[in-house]
Amino acid sequence: MYQALYRKKRPNTFGTVIGQSPIVTTLCNQLRGGNISHAYLFCGTRGTGKTSTAKVFARAVNCLEAKETGEPCNNCEICQDILAERNLNVIEIDAASNNGVDNIRDLREEVRYPPTVGTYKVYIIDEAHMLTTAAFNALLKTLEEPPAHVIFVLATTDPQKIPATILSRCQRYDFKRIARADMVATLALYMEKENVETEADALEYIASVSDGAMRDALSILDQCLSLYADEVITLAKVQALLGAVDQSALFAYSDALVQNNSAAALAIIAETAKEGRDLSRFTADIITHFRNLLVAAQVTDHTDILDYAPETVERYRTQGKAIEPMTLISYIREFSELQNQMRYSAQERLALEVCTIKLCSQHSRPLSTISNSNPESDVAVSPTVNSVKDNATPTPIDENEVDAFKTGVASDIASSAAADTLAPLDVSTSDPTPVSVPSLGETPDDKLKVVVDNWSDFCAQLSGLLKSMLALCKVESGGEGLTIICRDKGSLQYMKDQQAQILEKITQYFQLAEEPFIVFIADEGYNDADTFKESISTQINMAVEFE
Repeated sequence: MYQALYRKKRPNTFGTVIGQSPIVTTLCNQLRGGNISHAYLFCGTRGTGKTSTAKVFARAVNCLEAKETGEPCNNCEICQDILAERNLNVIEIDAASNNGVDNIRDLREEVRYPPTVGTYKVYIIDEAHMLTTAAFNALLKTLEEPPAHVIFVLATTDPQKIPATILSRCQRYDFKRIARADMVATLALYMEKENVETEADALEYIASVSDGAMRDALSILDQCLSLYADEVITLAKVQALLGAVDQSALFAYSDALVQNNSAAALAIIAETAKEGRDLSRFTADIITHFRNLLVAAQVTDHTDILDYAPETVERYRTQGKAIEPMTLISYIREFSELQNQMRYSAQERLALEVCTIKLCSQHSRPLSTISNSNPESDVAVSPTVNSVKDNATPTPIDENEVDAFKTGVASDIASSAAADTLAPLDVSTSDPTPVSVPSLGETPDDKLKVVVDNWSDFCAQLSGLLKSMLALCKVESGGEGLTIICRDKGSLQYMKDQQAQILEKITQYFQLAEEPFIVFIADEGYNDADTFKESISTQINMAVEFE
């Protein structure tokens, strides 16, 4: 029976655990010195070796012919039984499906019995953060004072969910992401043993997209071996498998944005879609690309931060220095927002193209095009303006004119303060006039009422998915804040993701002194016909009648 590559290459000794030297050294020292703890907590992201290390440790504590270094021999009867998963003294529990208090009660009954073979019974509890609160409480006493023959190893990807009472009873070890260089070297060694020819660029890319998780990298390689059997695995083949684009396309797309060449940028998107590439991955890749440009332009002496080949880093640095840092930051912000919107959009290509045209329409210039600049400003100053500025002479100030100006300003302020009505909202143009509201410290109820009364007008001047989603929401005022009532939990999650943008737009449109307090709630019953008709009427700007 075929065995997946990540299972076939699972580490069988401490020496084959990749990228976790401090943890391996500590465990080996404990095994050599005989000061083994009764409970361990292995934390870290997926694919970093937590469960593999726990299984090696379980064999090492029971090995009949353990080496002086603390490594298991993997040849004795107990080691062979554990490797074949025949040994009943090593129990692996999936806490995601066995997370109840009844499961922990059964475990508490089992730990009282000594091992039939070997020295220790080892309980490996995977995804330990999935245990319920009651289950954790039931485990406390056993975890604190277990029988002498029991060792607990808890593995989790989310240690923040582990109660403090559990953390204080365990020795905690944090598994870090595997470095790209270590991963590439290990993958090359594995492929050599499998007699598979691979290009270095392909392994570099696999290590990059795996984000430090060896299991992910081996799974990608497994797919490559199935798709490209008896072929050389190249970078282009890996990218085709993953639906990703080549780096040259990312550099070309960046150049098109900076040059405000929307036609070239849209052509790259069209070619990417034509080849069947994943546009969501393209968006994620372009965000990473802009980050690399920004970092490469700022850090000139250290390439460890980028963790790429020297020639790739130099290419990033060349393009990054030709673009203003604030332009790159704005690109990262815009595409991060786009990436979030794509999660809820059925038209990914349309969203990407609209964002591209928007950015190309903005005024952004490479640093190399800025000349004759004013040292106190980023705006280029023409020689004519400089000449006028140099020959200009100051004009004397008339004190009578200053007094008259002060009197006029004071009169305008008094007239404005005496006004007790608010000007109606006008959203007939694309650039609506913001409403005038009382200051936040004076009459907050009036201010919130203005927002509620003019909610439809506020939604009408928005655009895109945010406009549609907000138009389908109710808004109520109460106390010191606003309550936005969403139609369902899906809408609620979207609103929470866009909370910062919603607050910013409300504050700007209504000219508030500070951002209001907003609470989002979901009302599953908010689907009555009147509300639906009103929402549709708002969006299409026409009267709607139901028969």
